[in-house]
Amino acid sequence: MCAGSTDADKTFVLRTATSAMADCTFCGRPVEAHDPLYLSETPGGEPTSQFCNYGCLSAHVDAADLATGSACEWSPEQ
Repeated sequence: MCAGSTDADKTFVLRTATSAMADCTFCGRPVEAHDPLYLSETPGGEPTSQFCNYGCLSAHVDAADLATGSACEWSPEQ
């Protein structure tokens, strides 16, 4: 965990949805036909997005450039 990180900074992965959500946030295909995972802004909360599998989640993170600047600590010497 990063120093100074709060629950407000996190997204929680839910393996099952508490409500039916049909389409993948990234590719638009029905998530139930694959190995779905659901994301929530609170632990055990309602899903705010869903993905077919970790591949679609990873592609979404890359395409939206969500990991840029997210390192806790980094220096060129490391």
